Amino acid sequence: MTSKGKFVVIEGGVGSGKSTLFNKLKKNFKNWNFYREPGGTPFGERVRKAVQGLYYYPIDKYASMFGYSAARANLIRTKIISDLKKGRTVVLDRYWYSTYAYQGGEGVDKEDIKVVSKMATGGLVPDLILHLDLDPKIGMARKDGSRDTDRYDIKKLHFHKRIRKNYWELSRIFADRWRIIDASASKKEIYEKSLKVLKEFRIVSR
Repeated sequence: MTSKGKFVVIEGGVGSGKSTLFNKLKKNFKNWNFYREPGGTPFGERVRKAVQGLYYYPIDKYASMFGYSAARANLIRTKIISDLKKGRTVVLDRYWYSTYAYQGGEGVDKEDIKVVSKMATGGLVPDLILHLDLDPKIGMARKDGSRDTDRYDIKKLHFHKRIRKNYWELSRIFADRWRIIDASASKKEIYEKSLKVLKEFRIVSR
């Protein structure tokens, strides 16, 4: 797809501050379009509740992958592609890289994830991925007691270590567009470093 707008993705593990950065950008760049995964559409929000909520029924790891991918396909095809064609900058809180990191961490074959994700996204590639990287021990401590905790947040440390490892793996695969931000820094520093990267990629000029 030939797009006119810029496509930015924010990724990160537990307690990394993705939502904080996302909301700060949303406040300061009101002419951009912002979406979250899973979500962004009524269908996607329903999938979010079903797949990610703190429920105690079993959810198979492949079912999770397909659920997230279905929500993603709907968001990409009903919102994001249209926005980009209109020249809008789109910021997305998580993309298929989260499926690679999280469902890959659960044991789903990573080649399966790549194939399903390419189908779901139509091969749409972001211009930039901002990865907020944080020691999972720190992230879990930050997240403890949070009102927006999901079923992945409460998993054990070894799971979150696998997630971080999977993100590092992706950073090498997509080195040309993947930028790691040290999420142990202050909120102000994270935002300023993110702005610097956005300027590097000519997504912002100020």
